[in-house]
Amino acid sequence: MRSVCNFTHMKKGFTIVLTLALLCPFMNKAFGWGRKGHAMVAEIAFSYLDTATRAKVHQYLGDMTIEAAGSWMDDMRSDHAFDYMKTWHYINVEKGKPYVQDNSENVVNELKRVISELEHYKTMRDEDVKKDVLVLFHLVGDLAQPLHTGYGSDKGGNDIKVKYLDHNSNLHLVWDSEIIESENITVADCMGMARKYNKGRFNQLKQIDVVEWMNFSRSQLDDVYDFKDGTIDKAYVDKNKAVIENDVYLGGIHLYAVLEHCFKQ
Repeated sequence: MRSVCNFTHMKKGFTIVLTLALLCPFMNKAFGWGRKGHAMVAEIAFSYLDTATRAKVHQYLGDMTIEAAGSWMDDMRSDHAFDYMKTWHYINVEKGKPYVQDNSENVVNELKRVISELEHYKTMRDEDVKKDVLVLFHLVGDLAQPLHTGYGSDKGGNDIKVKYLDHNSNLHLVWDSEIIESENITVADCMGMARKYNKGRFNQLKQIDVVEWMNFSRSQLDDVYDFKDGTIDKAYVDKNKAVIENDVYLGGIHLYAVLEHCFKQ
């Protein structure tokens, strides 16, 4: 009887795994940077933090790793209790239009909010600090991905159908994760971008200016859309691999800057 029960549990487990595997391409469709990209942003940030500041951040994360913290907001998309966060991942400014400050719940305004709150984290409840840190980890990464600062008319590239590596995809997904995965972009690759910046420029990158971070991401959109016949070819990938490595690096530096600003003793 036990062997029959074990077989039944194995069969159910296999069915669940298979179902998740089949769903993965669709589940990842709208996620910012993908799990690997967000993990690299977190790792880059922590590589610059001093030991005491790392410990302070870990104190609020508890048992959660920094890699898991980076992806938490995406993981919560399946929980309808967090539906109010859906618009926090991006900001829409149509092509040729200037950014206008408003009270919308978008990535720029939510980042400003959590940074402002974390500047006074000692007056907050621990659970509220943790939630703000999780939002910070994720949204800094999202803001560094150009299509999260894109055009509402095509849903940040989600409606732009493309052919990539002989399969159908969309422009947003290609930038979120597919180039990172297919080109095996690593933390070391992204950290290599540090050579582009002298000390003065690095200190400029550490300045906390959420609107400036958004404007830089948007400045890359013309190149993001620069492909022909709905095909992402090798030349496009070769050109934009370094762009993605630099964007992930900048996301890491921006996260580092905020964590240091808020939590450094």
